[in-house]
Order: sequence, then structure tokens, then C-alpha cells
Amino acid sequence: MAPLGTGDFGTLSTDYGPAAWVPANSSNYTVSSRESAYPINYIVIHTMQGSYAGSISWFQNAAAGTSAHYLLRSSDGAVTQMVRDKDIAWHAGNWTYNTQSIGIEHEGYVDNASWYTDAMYRSSAALTRFLCDKYGIPKTRNNIIGHNQVPGATHTDPGPNWNWTYYMQLVTGGTTPPPTTWSTVVDNTTAGRFTASANWSTSTYSAQRYGADYRYANPVAASDAAWYKVNIPATATYRVEVWYPAVAGYNTSTPYIVATTSGNQTVSVNQTANGGAWRSLGTFTLAAGDANKVGVSRWSGSTGYVIADAIRITRV
Repeated sequence: MAPLGTGDFGTLSTDYGPAAWVPANSSNYTVSSRESAYPINYIVIHTMQGSYAGSISWFQNAAAGTSAHYLLRSSDGAVTQMVRDKDIAWHAGNWTYNTQSIGIEHEGYVDNASWYTDAMYRSSAALTRFLCDKYGIPKTRNNIIGHNQVPGATHTDPGPNWNWTYYMQLVTGGTTPPPTTWSTVVDNTTAGRFTASANWSTSTYSAQRYGADYRYANPVAASDAAWYKVNIPATATYRVEVWYPAVAGYNTSTPYIVATTSGNQTVSVNQTANGGAWRSLGTFTLAAGDANKVGVSRWSGSTGYVIADAIRITRV
């Protein structure tokens, strides 16, 4: 088993063999004797809004007042159990659902799909499938639910980027969907995923923008690229698409840079036309890993602002 990177390295879970056992602080859950005390009817899927190591540390803190049964790491799907299945983790925000469910936390943030790696989906689905078989939980969306589906929930996780179709196919053992199920969007406002120099200004001028705003700069004889950072799950072929507002007077040959396994490739786009929608730059072989994958360069031979708004990468 891959090293878990935190917690009690030498202890394995007695409930689920592939998991490490790192107990939550006893102040953060209720000792019980499920399934005799309460039936286990649900699996609740969460997104941590944080890191794997940070969440493990938090559940070990007596001040947390919260916990989950299992935690999944994004990079490789490593699993840590922190509350025994028989005990009641405080994760759902609803006591009845706490007593009748097992909570599974996933590393990442709801607004960034790149955290939901194929390794994490597969590892989590294997865990859910095991738990459903063990406790007789129907493998349906009525019983495998998001935190946002718990009655009275104030949380939105796992969020719109969680691929329920793919996940449930993995859980039920149905035909594995094609690799195109992995896709991610990075906007110029996505935290930690977009970088640009002070030469790039911000605008809300065009209603064709993706999200709240977009960035613009004058063309110059230098790259000074704005970059989108993406966590690519595996070296493979991906479709790269771009979104920009099209305005008369914007640049007719904006250079988009795609960092491929064979070096940077440049595709020029006329940003006076076909805006307000996804436009494909083509398909490229991208290397696995978290790095700058798409850039918008200022080095254009045409006049007019070059625009950096949003990009989408989809495995094909």
C-alpha cells in the first residue's frame, strides 16, 4: 500500500483492509454499537475543502467538533479511517443521518475539479462498494448521497464538479465510461490556478465572459504569458478548449500556448469572433502532474487586446 503521508503509519484498519487507521479525537464522534444500535443505510460523500493531511490533523484536534469515517487522498486514492464503522461520526449536520450513515471525505475543493482524480474516484468507489456489500446498503443514488442532499444541509459538497455518473458506474461495477469523463475548468479567478504579471488588467466589460471577469493586455514583442495550472491525472491525450469574450477590436491572432509532452505548441485564435462559448484548440498529449499547461501569450503580430478568460481540458 502507498505510504499515507501522515498519521499512524503502522496501523491498518480492521474495518477496511486497504485503509490506514488514525483515530479521531474521542471528542469528535459518538461511541456506538452499529448496526445493533442503529442501521447503516447511507453513504455520504463529502469534499474536504482542504488537504488530506490537514483534515486528518483537524479530526485529531479535540476542538474540531466534527469527524468522518474515511478520508481519501487526491493524488493516489490513499485511504485513512478515523472513526470505526460501528461508531457515529459527526459529518452530516443531521443527527438522524449521522446515526445511519458512513461519511467519506475527499481531498480538494468543490470549485476545482482537478482534485477529483481518477485514482481517488476508483479508490473511493471500491470503498463504497465494499461498505454497501458489508451492510446491505442499496447501490443507488437514494442511499449514496452528497452532503448537500442531507435534509437541512447548509453545505454544497461534493459540488458540481463531482462526477456522479462515473462514480456510480464504478460503484455498481457497470461498464467503465470512456476516459472523457475526466474534465476540468480553470478560470482566471480560480484560486492558485492562474498567474499573470501586473501588465494584465481585469475587465468585466463583455457579458460573454466566463465567470465574474477576465484579463486583458496589449500585445508586445515578448511572451509575458498568463498561465493556467492544471493537475493532469495521467499522461494521455486531452482536448484543450478556451473561452473568451469576442469584441471588435480585440486581437485577431492571440497566441495560446499548450505545454505538451513534446514541447510547447502555439495555436492562434481570432478573439474578435466566436466568443462566449468553448472553442477547441485541438487535442494534445499532456504529461501527468500539477503544472502550467495552457498559457495566453502577448506576443502577437496583430493589434488589439489579448484576452485570458478560462480554459477547459478533457481527456479523450
